[in-house]
Amino acid sequence: MKRISLSVILSLLAIFVLIGSAIAAADALPGSGWWSGEQIQNVGSSPATISIVAYDSLSASQYSLSDTIQPGAGTNYLPGAFAGMPQGFQGSAIVSSDQDIRAIVNVTNRYSAALGLGDAGSPHYAGGQYQGMNVPNTTIQFPLAKNNHFNKTTTFFIQNAGTVAATATATFKLPNALPSGTITDYTYTTPSIGVGQMVVVTPNDARNSLNQPPPAGNGAIGSLTVTSTQPLAGTVLEHFTAETHATLVQAIRSATANDYDTKLYAPIIKNNYFGRFTGLQVQNVTSGPVNLTVTYVGGDTQSGGVSCIGNTYTDAYNNLPAGQSWTFFPYASTVTPAIPDKCFLAATVQANGNVIGEVNEAFTTAELTRTGRYQEATAYNTLPNNSATTVISMPLYKEDSVSKATGATIQNVGTSDTTVVLTFKGTINGSPMTFISQPQLIHAGASVVFLDVRLKGPSFWNGTELTPAVLGCQNATIGCGNNGLLSLVVTSNGQPIIGIAQESSYPINNPRVQQDKANYEGFNLTVAP
Repeated sequence: MKRISLSVILSLLAIFVLIGSAIAAADALPGSGWWSGEQIQNVGSSPATISIVAYDSLSASQYSLSDTIQPGAGTNYLPGAFAGMPQGFQGSAIVSSDQDIRAIVNVTNRYSAALGLGDAGSPHYAGGQYQGMNVPNTTIQFPLAKNNHFNKTTTFFIQNAGTVAATATATFKLPNALPSGTITDYTYTTPSIGVGQMVVVTPNDARNSLNQPPPAGNGAIGSLTVTSTQPLAGTVLEHFTAETHATLVQAIRSATANDYDTKLYAPIIKNNYFGRFTGLQVQNVTSGPVNLTVTYVGGDTQSGGVSCIGNTYTDAYNNLPAGQSWTFFPYASTVTPAIPDKCFLAATVQANGNVIGEVNEAFTTAELTRTGRYQEATAYNTLPNNSATTVISMPLYKEDSVSKATGATIQNVGTSDTTVVLTFKGTINGSPMTFISQPQLIHAGASVVFLDVRLKGPSFWNGTELTPAVLGCQNATIGCGNNGLLSLVVTSNGQPIIGIAQESSYPINNPRVQQDKANYEGFNLTVAP
């Protein structure tokens, strides 16, 4: 049986199963109403028999379910699918299958039936997504750690994906004084973690050699490495340090040696693009200093980045010490030539040693001031060159499903132009259906965003057309409901590709529900399911 871990969140096919259907632990996330759903996709060639076991982080209690998923299809599992799971459950999960599988976890406090805060709970809701981990490791890393840095804090969820109980050692590299100071190691050794279970770790848990905690406040930003004698899976959730009702959460899985490379890709980079900007955090995972170069390529016309289509821009940073991180911004004065305003780009990071990376995205302060809206932030891991293939799996894709929509951003990381074909699968009114696009052009190094595909028209489709009528989208208020919940496989005609899925409230310009954005990385496969 193949396994994945989801610890809140992850495990062997690692997945974070559930933070809590009603409340979150006091030392974890702010506010209440947290819950999660797991979308599992069968990327094998035959029907998959899956088994999910959820592990309570505070007791020996376990909750399980079994199901069958057809090749290429995905199924979403909510807390109610686990018989006997109590309100307030917080824990992790391991998914086993007789076929190759991938999983995405969605973490939110948004109302849905008996879950979440309810209609009157908050004017704005938090939401994040991350990959389940197929390959845990005895060393896992996070490029970004914050300790109340500009009112943002990172909370880490570490799962034992091994076969016996074990402790884990978390080493934060954070400044020893604020607003600036020498980067110092702050360490924390967890209690024993049972097989499949997880623990919560925050920067404030750690101490330096003088037994002092790291400073908290503006400038308290760095990275984290966690080690154990047993393989680990991990997830980080970034959030406002304190809120009565959480309005924001950013989620990514931990990185392992499989994510190390001297070349990284970031398909979504924004420079005041529709009021959004990104920061690209790169961590040195070698034993000595490294030099970094970032090359930005302007997005294709379908992405709307008309101010920089096809143009190339560069930035660099030298002598980044071992274990430390550096953040690149597209608006930095070191970028040559200067990137114009309202630009959508893709980025390639080249280093002379192994690195990992993370991209954070948010509204600019000017956009928040202009619109009076809440912040909507999200994050994703950069993709290493060694992972790029001609096939990408995205287990969770939404077409106006429960007031949410997904944009699939695909980057051509090859040396020449390529075309891609998008294959969507879903259960429409109880029947499985498949929708296949015509080949879509992507220039070398650039990204294209595919959004609202049900509105593309017949020229976009090869065969059965995905339309609002097929999905049963009733009107602008109701949307497409569960019929709009799909899985996606993207196939290139020869050049390697990577991708990011970004989920937003819908309609994007006037959403029915105010909620945070959520990203996850597409899974690269060697063979299409």
